[in-house]
Amino acid sequence: MVEVKEFEGLRPKNPEEFCTKPYDVISEEEANELRKNPNSAIHIILPVGEGDEKYENAKKEFERLKKDMIRDEPSIYLYKEGDEEFSHRGFILCASLEDYEKGLIKKHEETREKPLQDRIKHIEAVKANTGLVWTVFKRNDKIKKLMNEIMNEKPVYDFEKYGNRHILWKINDEEKINKIKELFRNIPLYIADGHHRIAAAWHYWKKYDGEEAKYVMIFAANDDEVRILPYNRVIRKIENENFIEEIKKEFHVEELTEMKEPEKHEIQMYYKKKWWKLVPKEIPEGIVDSLDVSILQKKILEPILGIKDIRKDPNIFFVGGKIAREEYERLVDEEGNAAVFYLHPTSIDELEAVADAGLSMPPKSTWFDPKLLTGLVFHLLE
Repeated sequence: MVEVKEFEGLRPKNPEEFCTKPYDVISEEEANELRKNPNSAIHIILPVGEGDEKYENAKKEFERLKKDMIRDEPSIYLYKEGDEEFSHRGFILCASLEDYEKGLIKKHEETREKPLQDRIKHIEAVKANTGLVWTVFKRNDKIKKLMNEIMNEKPVYDFEKYGNRHILWKINDEEKINKIKELFRNIPLYIADGHHRIAAAWHYWKKYDGEEAKYVMIFAANDDEVRILPYNRVIRKIENENFIEEIKKEFHVEELTEMKEPEKHEIQMYYKKKWWKLVPKEIPEGIVDSLDVSILQKKILEPILGIKDIRKDPNIFFVGGKIAREEYERLVDEEGNAAVFYLHPTSIDELEAVADAGLSMPPKSTWFDPKLLTGLVFHLLE
């Protein structure tokens, strides 16, 4: 169903020094620290400069750094990442943008013009896919078996960074490559993370054409081997003096005495030095409306707090991933924020159902963890 292929990957000689987090989860403070290392991918993915100057700088830095990188023969890669608690793995390969155009690589999120234009200008400057588009497919035991076989071979990388172990295997055996390509012909792909990256790659292909430009570099994983963590909401200020009473109109509200992870259709809130459990009196119908992030938005954030656009409203920010409850309490008690909404994670089944229906989730619905490294391998477009 989806055409995938091998590509001539461009890889660093020292991945531990070169690789970084994805560009969109690096703070300015982290970026400035990384820039002290002249051999870091940060100079390519988050270059310095104002306006279009930064894209020209990305181009110059890429030209400088790639002189000392490894250019592989046509290959597919297997990447495993994780710690003792959890790890995931997937193939790094190229997927057809024609299939993306046809809807065989399914999306669950709308792109925004400003970040899309940023990624378009970046890809036009460096003429390469520098970050991975994270995709998943429904569990496939034949692919799992092949991955297990490849993992018995010697990897090209095996190192630790950001608290995780990163292992990369290169697959250049023609028989294995053809087997991988054949297996992917029968499965649709779902975009987990990277909607702006793949949309930018599509725009590049339409503008410049070219054999490599019609493909985008992806990470493709079994959907039962990924982990989605909560993507929680922090409210800076609440002026409504009857806030709890307003919530009680739509939710059963009780004070929490025992801390445990929220179940589906249960929202936990830290407000005025107490944890509260909020359970909606009615669950809306519909794939999107019944999501916990949608229930919070439609029943609390918008009607009670007046937060209609969570991307733009300065009264809200987001915290994703493995964060201790004590840190959320600190965000409210010490940082002067008003409340935290702690959610049950959106499931991979919910993501796939939304994508299958051709719908979109609310912004900030999923936090995949751990984040894929950037810089393990690049895909040159010409």
